[in-house]
Amino acid sequence: MLYFTNSSIMEEKTMYINRYIIAYFVFSVLGWVWESIYCTAEKRKWQNRGFLYGPLCPIYGFGSVIGLLFYDLISYGIIPSLSWWMILIAGFFVSILLEYPTSYILERLFHARWWDYNDLPLNINGRISVITSVGFGIGAIIILNYLIPNFEKIYIIIPDFIVVFIAVVLVALHSADFTLTVSHLTNFQRNLDDMEGAFQNKMTAIVDNFYEKQSKLYGKTLSRIASFKMSEPHNMIAEKILKLVRESRREK
Repeated sequence: MLYFTNSSIMEEKTMYINRYIIAYFVFSVLGWVWESIYCTAEKRKWQNRGFLYGPLCPIYGFGSVIGLLFYDLISYGIIPSLSWWMILIAGFFVSILLEYPTSYILERLFHARWWDYNDLPLNINGRISVITSVGFGIGAIIILNYLIPNFEKIYIIIPDFIVVFIAVVLVALHSADFTLTVSHLTNFQRNLDDMEGAFQNKMTAIVDNFYEKQSKLYGKTLSRIASFKMSEPHNMIAEKILKLVRESRREK
């Protein structure tokens, strides 16, 4: 009897986890649809807003899972019901906590940005902005009050074995997609680094050859070259030019 009870508890926990997994994928897809439609309309050209190959925006999935957690806490009476402005504030700060570190990590790993808010007022390093965070807060109201309740209505009519099957398949596909995406982006970045290194070496050789053929440069021209700001802080060309500037000034 004890074994049966423990087994039932384990099955209940498994189904509870599967529910969150299904919710993650459902809202990741909805987020991808929303982002792609919005950006396509804005750019007037098809925009695939997913980080992965599949039609997913994981940041929406994680945000909605947090919303589902709040939904459950309210349903079980652990926390009181939230008014619309409380949900707005919660969504505002949750979006900040999700967007900023996600943007930072992606840029550090792949030297690219999947969104940039520098053209919006009240932004921080282009990673988050007040306007977009308010938009996510409004989205949280819609998700918590309308989308999650409808998700629940559909979820409870799906047989448990189908839920388990769908969850396992989706996790497997998602894992393969993530691995493939990271692998390809890493290889692409490595190739870019190799190309940049070859380009820098070639340009350095050109600069060396140029200065070997020129006996001297006028001071104003040299000053203008020295004022150039290269995109990379350790750009070999910039270092070479600045070194020549200093040597020229010492000779004077």
